[in-house]
This record gives sequence, structure tokens and C-alpha cells, in this order.
Amino acid sequence: MKENLNSKKRSSVAGPIRNSEKTKQKLIDAVGIILNNKGYQHINAKNITEITGLNRKLINHYFGNIKNLIDTYLNATDYWTQHINPKLANIVKETGAFGQDAIGKILTTLFDEVQQSPNLRGLLNWEISTYNDSLRKLADKREELGSALFKLTDKDFRNSNINLRAIIAIQIAGIYYLNLHAKTNGSNFCEIDINNPEGADSIKKALQTIIALIYQNRK
Repeated sequence: MKENLNSKKRSSVAGPIRNSEKTKQKLIDAVGIILNNKGYQHINAKNITEITGLNRKLINHYFGNIKNLIDTYLNATDYWTQHINPKLANIVKETGAFGQDAIGKILTTLFDEVQQSPNLRGLLNWEISTYNDSLRKLADKREELGSALFKLTDKDFRNSNINLRAIIAIQIAGIYYLNLHAKTNGSNFCEIDINNPEGADSIKKALQTIIALIYQNRK
């Protein structure tokens, strides 16, 4: 009898907790829906409540304010932390080193991620359009990752006049811009349509070719 009472008590507590978590997740998910469909400019309490059907007071109840809700979404869905970083770690693990092959795979992986993810493109567009504390922190995390990886390549270019950091910076910037450009207006760039597989593959091959040439011409 006592066990049944305890079981009922646990059940009565678990119910509200589960509902609370579902409500919080619903609010977090709404931020992503707005970002993907309308853009970061439209992330506000009014649109969030319209999408969720929840009272806007719940934003303050669970997160304190709309800024904290947005920050929670950004941290929970940061593609570098949640998706790209693990892939980078696997690439380095598979190759047993960090050099030409690993860099080529990282760049093509990044290209695929940006091309396939409206969420990531929305975050990139947001990041370059306006200042946001949380987005700045996420950018700093990316820099920390890049710094650690570049240290592994310094030995390869110790006696070279090649600045690998500058070259990869240009490549990553190109990956971002080409995908944002193609997905926004659908036009070609240098007669290449990266919205079709053939065009996308040509860009990925070019990324790898550039790295191969850099490694072949270390002087």
C-alpha cells in the first residue's frame, strides 16, 4: 500500500515536470522556426506566442526574459559545438594527424553543413548583420577551435612564407558567402550554380585543390 502511495506521489510530481520541460522546449523551438522562416529580425515575444499558442508570460517564467530564451536557443543549437566539432574530431582521429587531408575534409564538411542547414545560414546572417553577445561568444569558441588546429599545422609551414591562416580564412569566408548568396537569390556565381550537386561538387573539389597546392608549394 505504501509503495502505491509513493508511486502515485512520484507520478504526480513527474507530470508537471514533463509538462514544464515540454513547454520550455516548445518556446526554444519557436525561436528556430522564426529564424528559419522569417529571419532573426522577427524573433520577438509576439511571434513566439503566435507560433506556440502559449501565454507570453511563460517566456519570463521559464527564462526570465526574451534575451535569455534566445541565448538558450543559440547555445543549444550551436552547429559548431553540436555538429561540426564532433565531425572535425572524427576527421582528425581517422587521419591520425592534422594536415592536408584533414583540412580538405574539414572545409568540405563545413560547406555541406552550411549548404544543407537553413538554421546555420540564419545564424551566420544574424552574426554578420548585428552584434549579439551570445553570437560573439560562439564566434570566439570557433576561434579557440581554429587556434588549436592551426598550432598542429605550424610545423608544416615553419620555414615557409605561406600564411595558412589567411588562406583558410578566405576559403571559409567564401563558403559562407557562396551559400548565403545562392540560397538567398538562387543566382550563379562565376557561372557556377552551387544549388545543384554538380556545382556544389566543383566548389568542394576546388577547396581541396587549393589546400593540396599550398602543401605542394611550401617554400
